[in-house]
Amino acid sequence: MNNRLRRLAVLAVLGVATIWAPTPVRLDVVATAAPKLEDLRSVDELKTLFTEDTGKVRLVLLVSPT
Repeated sequence: MNNRLRRLAVLAVLGVATIWAPTPVRLDVVATAAPKLEDLRSVDELKTLFTEDTGKVRLVLLVSPT
């Protein structure tokens, strides 16, 4: 029973180590510039910019001074 418990503990540690292991660094990935933030003047301008980037991840932030 003691041997079985030891095996179970080793498997649990290996499982946790596998999950928490850092991902390897990829040297073939090239960094790109961050996208430019836009100050919009109208809803139509937002619609135009939104449809131009179809297929890309988009983030719309609505910031109010009040």
